[in-house]
Amino acid sequence: MTRGKRCIVDATVLLDFIEGDIFNAFFSLPFEFLTSDIVAGEVSRSYSQDELTSRGLIIVELEEDEVLEIAALQSEHVALSPNDLSVYLLARKRSSLLISGDGPLRNLADFNEVEYHGTLWVLEEMVERKILSQQNAASALRTMLAGKRWLPRAECDKLIKKWESE
Repeated sequence: MTRGKRCIVDATVLLDFIEGDIFNAFFSLPFEFLTSDIVAGEVSRSYSQDELTSRGLIIVELEEDEVLEIAALQSEHVALSPNDLSVYLLARKRSSLLISGDGPLRNLADFNEVEYHGTLWVLEEMVERKILSQQNAASALRTMLAGKRWLPRAECDKLIKKWESE
């Protein structure tokens, strides 16, 4: 099956959708979703690598030279973890869209002209493509916020209000 846009997904977004109880719906988008093996390990308390790949997530095993590049990047960008840098590196190398809610990671992507979006953008895509109803998206977003996910509160409130009023 041909997939659309290639997206490299960070753990923050995967965990947002797990918390919002719409993880399976996330993979209904017509995108190709990839992540690094170390990020897949980060979400392994919720889903095994086999469960992730069965949903459509492509897990990229980092090569030795990529691990060395991540270590070099980390010495320049101490606010970012190796996990963060692994998805940045994949997005940059594969000219792909980075999907992350991590502020310092998004700043690095912006500085290096790597396109990025976050959880709210993905939710809007899901509503626009009728994967989720507006009510279900608002409910999922409320669940994410109640689960203490790090999302921009003002933007979330605006989207919830919009979705619940239409």
